[in-house]
Amino acid sequence: MFKADNPSIDPTDGQSIPVLRYSTDDLVPEDRYSTWLLREWPRREQVYRTEPSEPFNTRWESAQLGEVMFVYTEITGMRWERRQQDIRSSEFDPIIINLMVDGLAQGDMDGRPFYEPSGTLHFHDLGRPSLHVSSASTTYSIIISRPVAQQAFGPLHDLHGLVVPAAAAEMLFGHAESTRRALPRLDIMSAERLGRVFLELAAIALAEVRPKALPHVTSEKLLLQRAGEEIDRRLGDGKITIADLCRALGVSRARLFAAFHEEGGIHNFIARQRLERARAALADLDRAEPIGNIAHRLGFSDAPHLSRAFRVRFGMSPRDYRVLVADSLADITPE
Repeated sequence: MFKADNPSIDPTDGQSIPVLRYSTDDLVPEDRYSTWLLREWPRREQVYRTEPSEPFNTRWESAQLGEVMFVYTEITGMRWERRQQDIRSSEFDPIIINLMVDGLAQGDMDGRPFYEPSGTLHFHDLGRPSLHVSSASTTYSIIISRPVAQQAFGPLHDLHGLVVPAAAAEMLFGHAESTRRALPRLDIMSAERLGRVFLELAAIALAEVRPKALPHVTSEKLLLQRAGEEIDRRLGDGKITIADLCRALGVSRARLFAAFHEEGGIHNFIARQRLERARAALADLDRAEPIGNIAHRLGFSDAPHLSRAFRVRFGMSPRDYRVLVADSLADITPE
């Protein structure tokens, strides 16, 4: 993934995990930024358009851990921008998980504002534009190719600029810190396993904050919802006809009936909604609407019609239900 430009490598016996290092410490201050900008490490091509916000200095360490590039960075304050034309001219478009150990980054990720204080992390898609500023900072970065990221995290469209708070990011920070300390003594055979742990912990952190996918809604379910809202709106108008509903919803009778199949049919649904509306009216003791008025307003032929249907549904008459509500309120009303 990266091309080294004469980095120093930890002394090894040929079996340890190589750690590549880059630093501007030994350069005169006025040459540090220009030298870093023209470096060929970690990549020959420039990834961001950058502008220092203070005297520049930086230190980097990186190790390839299987399918994951693990990077530790100390860097002074900077403005970072990646434009659409930069993306078109580059084949470098991984997903980067940036762990802010110390510092602050904030900006805009292709229309999504983000704010990343110390202890949090954010996902950065280099295949999309971005503009952000960072203070002097210490970070860990986990750089993953798109195919590997898709396999680990699923769809990538919602990741760019997604910030994971400290509580959810804690395990990933712990693994990054312990991995950096342990790298000098670890056998190269451990590299791939370490990388897999990074992917698993990142997936766990992401699952805590990623919005859950909305359940698939069929056209029949949408029609049922629309029809239910239309019926509820018309309940106080008396008679509700199938023809009126079909016209209002722009559907055929067959489609409307099919949508209410699991509800026991549209007529049963309307009857239940009328009775629920009647029960609510009966419980409104302050208004004390006459039972005959309720029956007429909700489309029952008369009060006895409402009474028969109400008794079948709720096991008592409308009058008995109203008395029951009044008694219940009396029991809980302080004297």
